[in-house]
Amino acid sequence: MIKEKRTIRILMAVYNGEKYIREQMDSILNQTEQDWQLIVSDDESTDHTPNIVKEYVRNHPDRISFIAQPHRFGNPKDHFMALLKQTDADYYFFSDQDDVWAPEKVETLMDRMYKGEDEHGKDFPLLVFSDLMPVNEDKETIAPSLMRYQKQYFLDFDWRSILLSNVVTGGSMLANRSLVQKALCCSDQKYILMHDWWLALVAAKFGRIIYIDQSLGLYRQHNNNAVGAKDVSSAFYFSDKVAHLKEVSLSLQNKKKQANVFHETFRDQLTEDDELFLNSFVKKRSGPAFYWKNRKLIHSFSRLAGMMILG
Repeated sequence: MIKEKRTIRILMAVYNGEKYIREQMDSILNQTEQDWQLIVSDDESTDHTPNIVKEYVRNHPDRISFIAQPHRFGNPKDHFMALLKQTDADYYFFSDQDDVWAPEKVETLMDRMYKGEDEHGKDFPLLVFSDLMPVNEDKETIAPSLMRYQKQYFLDFDWRSILLSNVVTGGSMLANRSLVQKALCCSDQKYILMHDWWLALVAAKFGRIIYIDQSLGLYRQHNNNAVGAKDVSSAFYFSDKVAHLKEVSLSLQNKKKQANVFHETFRDQLTEDDELFLNSFVKKRSGPAFYWKNRKLIHSFSRLAGMMILG
């Protein structure tokens, strides 16, 4: 197993996180694996978040650093993508400000990353991620498994399936340098939907996604989540989608824009079959036949039905 000198960076993009950030930073400090650096970047918070982070920096100057960005991003995707460009490391973790990591999280994901690099080489794009446990604001369990709660497949990670619906949550993942470098080659970051979605898409197509079927963190749900856990089998989920068809249609069109960026970025590395799939998907109207033909790539019948009707 690879055990040479390496740099591990934990990237935390924060905004108005004073309510939960201490608990998350403490969970990172209490990791069984201690060979890492935590980089916290603030997006012009208006609460006490910067002061709390600076307190931790003073107490742990060798472990934690703080970045005050020169301008406001206004969303996690652009914030995390900027952090990736600003940070040089062999391995990258991504931390939300309101989650709580299990003590063995870093060690477990790093061990699996090392095994993957032993098998494929360090220049091979790899993404490792684990399951999470959705909890409410008070850390009461909503479901033991986020993947099962959201009816997401995890036996195989087809890039086309991820293009249609992401299954990789940013706060659960670890990326190696090779993956990050390839992902940062995107032709137009504006149309990337989320940093984790883009990294997962690139890894699935040009490298490998490795899943650990173990909940290694608490995924806290509250009113300010950028993206939250969804019970896609519930009547509420279905009725909510029906009541907001314009938003669902817009979401699908945004997926097509991201697919077009993927196409433009990696055109010379795609097969004829890849081109055929992408050209069919990025049309303004792909048509029911396209989605039915590719139904095995779409998680849950409700998603399939929505795409057939709206896409």
